Amino acid sequence: VSLATPWARKLDLLNQMADILDQTMVADGIVPPHPVFKSSPSSGYRLLEHNYAEILRTLPEEIRTIVPVWDQIYLERFHSGYVASLEMDTWDGLLNLEPVD
Repeated sequence: VSLATPWARKLDLLNQMADILDQTMVADGIVPPHPVFKSSPSSGYRLLEHNYAEILRTLPEEIRTIVPVWDQIYLERFHSGYVASLEMDTWDGLLNLEPVD
């Protein structure tokens, strides 16, 4: 993709990559099947953030908030614990993810 490519096209390509990654994660059993979500004009397509929460939920609680980079420890420890504590419907709502009808 060149710098001259319009932003709308770049975002479309990112969404397509997210779909491919998501389909692979579902097929490999990394995340459970879920509804197809609509893209939001304000936050894009937050599908991989949805999967992040699903993956966090499968980890043992004692390692959910462990992060490798010292600079990120406090932010990520809070964020990982917070995301793992939410119901998936609540997390999807915060991401503006709505199932396609």
